[in-house]
Amino acid sequence: MVDEDFKINSTNSLNELSELRFDIEELDQDFGLNCRLRFGTMIYQHNDREYEVGVSRAFLRLNLEGCETTLDATFGESELKVVEELQTSETETDIGVSGYGGVDGSGGLDGSAAVYGKAGAKTKRTRAQSRTLLPVVAKPNDSWEVRPHTVVGKTNNSIEGTAIPSARLCVLRRKRGGNRMSVIAEVQVSKSAIKVAASHGNKMGKTLSEWRSKDVIVSQILKRAIQREAAMANATKSSAVVAISRCEIEEE
Repeated sequence: MVDEDFKINSTNSLNELSELRFDIEELDQDFGLNCRLRFGTMIYQHNDREYEVGVSRAFLRLNLEGCETTLDATFGESELKVVEELQTSETETDIGVSGYGGVDGSGGLDGSAAVYGKAGAKTKRTRAQSRTLLPVVAKPNDSWEVRPHTVVGKTNNSIEGTAIPSARLCVLRRKRGGNRMSVIAEVQVSKSAIKVAASHGNKMGKTLSEWRSKDVIVSQILKRAIQREAAMANATKSSAVVAISRCEIEEE
């Protein structure tokens, strides 16, 4: 059951790029933190040209006050895999016959043959390892990395789709002596993770247009994003990491 003693406020400044929603559920003396996180791409107009903007990598980070995460299962756990090694031996044997013939003293044929063999052993080692590439992976210190994968590994394609489908992210427990619980969740992206692609034109024209306009477009996008609190102390410089979605949960 959703706990109504908490006030939840979500801010999605770039609502086409990301949507972050939370609710909190009472579990006896603990609290289940449920999350829905979606990503998409947005169309941006610049100098009478259309660009598609997306993010290729993002982090969901929690800032907790008055509570802490428990050792219960966390969304996106990626356990280290055991590598299985199988060792087999193979034996190879080559058998051949050699001979020659001649005339003996009585005028008959004198023949002889020799049989030879060669044996060798080969050892084969086979290693088997299965690996699951998760789009959302739990990281240390109450954070999660979101990154798309392909069958050949990581990709720089933009994230599109639901990363966390209204699922239990983690379980929270009130700290001893703590007063009110507070959770601040942010979807953070770096400047380098923002992808800009021209929508129309030939390949050379799009590449040139992207090269000329990317920095300007990224700067304009970042102005609309929520600056990280940690970067606010240095407001004279543009932050390399910004929050594009934010959710605040406070106990009333």
